[in-house]
Amino acid sequence: MAAISAKLVMELRDSTNLPMMKCKQALEQANGDRDAAIDWLRKQGLAAKDKFAGRETPNGSIGMALSEGKGALVLLGCQTDFVANNDSFKDFVKQLADVALATGAADVEALKAQKLGGMTVDEALTAQIQKIGENIVLAVVNQVSGTAVTGYNHGGRIAVLVAGTNNADNKLKQVALHVASANPAPVALTRDQVDQTLVNKEKEILEATPEVQAKPEAMRGKIVEGKLGRFFKENVLLEQEMILDADKGESVEKYAKRVGISVSGFVRLAV
Repeated sequence: MAAISAKLVMELRDSTNLPMMKCKQALEQANGDRDAAIDWLRKQGLAAKDKFAGRETPNGSIGMALSEGKGALVLLGCQTDFVANNDSFKDFVKQLADVALATGAADVEALKAQKLGGMTVDEALTAQIQKIGENIVLAVVNQVSGTAVTGYNHGGRIAVLVAGTNNADNKLKQVALHVASANPAPVALTRDQVDQTLVNKEKEILEATPEVQAKPEAMRGKIVEGKLGRFFKENVLLEQEMILDADKGESVEKYAKRVGISVSGFVRLAV
């Protein structure tokens, strides 16, 4: 068997980002042949991927990347909170967000096909499974674009992107902080963007309340439509009461107008 130098092990580690001992084992299996060692590692990674496939990934971390006029969020799920809080895992998620932003990959499959460190993102995910010894899943990829885009990432647990115009004094960032903090979290920018399924479900709940059922049937529809106003005020971003940096009772829309900005879109992810 050829002697395996520390330099060769380091070179393989740098190209695969796998542990030193794993790289040394691969070189030993390949008799010092670097390309053959990479092939061996990939086979081991695929075996690990199959082994952990299907295991639930209730934990995870969110990576965010920003540039002028656009932003990207990536949610990577994992099995344990220990891995989710690991700096190496968080750095990997940030790399995925950077790739998504640079390539414009706006969904999971598109991102998996991109390149990261000499391999595809899909291959890099397999290598991570092999490295950490538990299942990981690329769960969500989101992009936002606009004249101005800002974001807020709360420890990889909740992350928000907000697009708009005239980000004077970084006021769009205040809107991003609102979106991260709001309870309930906004589901749409305006009423007409709310998923009709959610609206129909809310109507069904309102119609079933004793207060509505006590009214004549001919009146119930109008009563329900009137009560939907509260639902929209609680769930539509521009209608929500602004939490930060606002006058009392001021909606996000009125806040934006007062400080001289506009909000054209947002996305919010949470682990």
